[in-house]
Amino acid sequence: MEQIKAWFTSLDEKDQKVTIVAAIAFFIFLIYFILIEPVNDSANKLKTEVAAKQKTIDWMKKQIPVILSNKGGAGGGKSSLPLSTLVNNSTKKYSLPVSRRDSKSPNEMQVWFDNVSFDSFLSWAAEVKSEYGVTITSVNVRSRDQDGITSINVKLLK
Repeated sequence: MEQIKAWFTSLDEKDQKVTIVAAIAFFIFLIYFILIEPVNDSANKLKTEVAAKQKTIDWMKKQIPVILSNKGGAGGGKSSLPLSTLVNNSTKKYSLPVSRRDSKSPNEMQVWFDNVSFDSFLSWAAEVKSEYGVTITSVNVRSRDQDGITSINVKLLK
């Protein structure tokens, strides 16, 4: 440190001022690139993620009428197959992995899907309503990190 002081004091007054200004500029740039730039990058990344999540939410909101149209009366065909068999067969057709199921009675079941395509779920919901006469009485949709991928649980009534 003494060598730096000796070098600095050996400079003439004009060079000392230039050195001080250069040191201040260097520290400002250093602070910018160490603190401010990474914070700005993180903020921009978060804004992008929020926009993508909002786009997914908006799309899901537009799909609510489709889900609600599957609620209500028992339209469509009826099947003599047990509800659990209908769920097994129809979810395989749409590649919807069932993570959990809970049968309340032979005609009532709750089914959980994790990380599934929302489009595939809607197609499946439409089919179980129209082809098998199964009514979806409640739907709970949770967004995931990937667009169009959700976790869903539904209550089915035959």
